[in-house]
Amino acid sequence: MTNEILDNAISLNRLLWILDDESFNKLLAITQAHLRLVKEHSEIVLPERRQAIRAEIERLRVKRDSILVSFEQEDMA
Repeated sequence: MTNEILDNAISLNRLLWILDDESFNKLLAITQAHLRLVKEHSEIVLPERRQAIRAEIERLRVKRDSILVSFEQEDMA
């Protein structure tokens, strides 16, 4: 879904110009959490934890996508 959003949305360069501080901070926090989870997933963890990590990463992607879509809609208005 993210590729579709980025392909059909405003360019990343434009997004950087129109992002407010709050949205930027949210995207940064999402990215940092995603990276921590990816690092943990790459280590030796129980299968149940791996599944939980994947679910959390998917929730983070949904949050990120909703922020990006809101700016796409705002840019088109």
